[in-house]
Amino acid sequence: MNTRPQRRNDVPPGAEPVEFLRLMWRTRLFEEFSMRLKKEGAVLGNTYPCLGQEALGVAALALAAGDAVFPSYRSRAIVFGKGATVEQHFREMIGAPEAEQGGREVFHHAAFPGIGVMPSSSMIGGWAPTAAGYALTQQMERSGTVTVCVIGDGSLGAGDLHEALNIAGTWKLPFVLMVENNGYQVSAAWSQVRAQKALAPYVAPYGFVTRPVDGNNAFDVFHSMAWARAEALAGRPAMLDCETYRMGGYSSHFGEPRSGIEGELAAWRARDPIAFVEDWLERHGGMARREIAAVRAAEAQAIAAAWEKAKREAPRRAGDARR
Repeated sequence: MNTRPQRRNDVPPGAEPVEFLRLMWRTRLFEEFSMRLKKEGAVLGNTYPCLGQEALGVAALALAAGDAVFPSYRSRAIVFGKGATVEQHFREMIGAPEAEQGGREVFHHAAFPGIGVMPSSSMIGGWAPTAAGYALTQQMERSGTVTVCVIGDGSLGAGDLHEALNIAGTWKLPFVLMVENNGYQVSAAWSQVRAQKALAPYVAPYGFVTRPVDGNNAFDVFHSMAWARAEALAGRPAMLDCETYRMGGYSSHFGEPRSGIEGELAAWRARDPIAFVEDWLERHGGMARREIAAVRAAEAQAIAAAWEKAKREAPRRAGDARR
């Protein structure tokens, strides 16, 4: 079953578009800040930026408190959306004593189970079976909650992923597969690694209902996750095929491995998800440009303050990545 998306620009029930903007700016500015820290040698952990994909974090705002998210290494936006704070992220990056997991090399090796953010893995697609197992527990306990497993489209070639999808569909688990379909597997374009860019043909045979999503439209992302959650709770595992684009490098340690992308990069920059929400707020939300700019400024200030606090918590680790 393939459901055509309603790419609506109306305000989603129970949500405020300015909250979408805060979340997206928080994500972008934090990752830019973290990239600089890594370059300066101030932190050990690498950053896999989701520049251009920040609207996908809005999906978390359509979830319930008890729902679980298993993120990928490029899913910081949805982790922030689920409630993880900037302070928690910095603590993990520098191994502060107060870190939830004692500090890990990269943020997706940590977890914040109190808010439903579960640990991921560096084995591509390897967190999908764990997510399916968690969804099975939810089903057995009749908890009325769902599990969201976030992957990049490059994970489609992972055998672990397909085993997890097969069992999730067969057992009708409360499972949502959210795909960050940015068209690249590191430097390989989708056409080099699979026959079709759309993912429904690969996932629907497992018993999933599917929905294509404009991953740069925060409203579409929110409405689509609300739809997917309802489907999953009704015994129909769902897949959201979120078409988007990585407008930045692969990671803080790997740079930009793609070549010849200038044209498509320019086209996607014209569809910047943050600019989309800012334009909506100005045209329909009654906000002046200075008020919109103040949102960005407030997030930047909060990130800088959180970093200073983190350094005070672990002064021997911050500022010296060799210790």
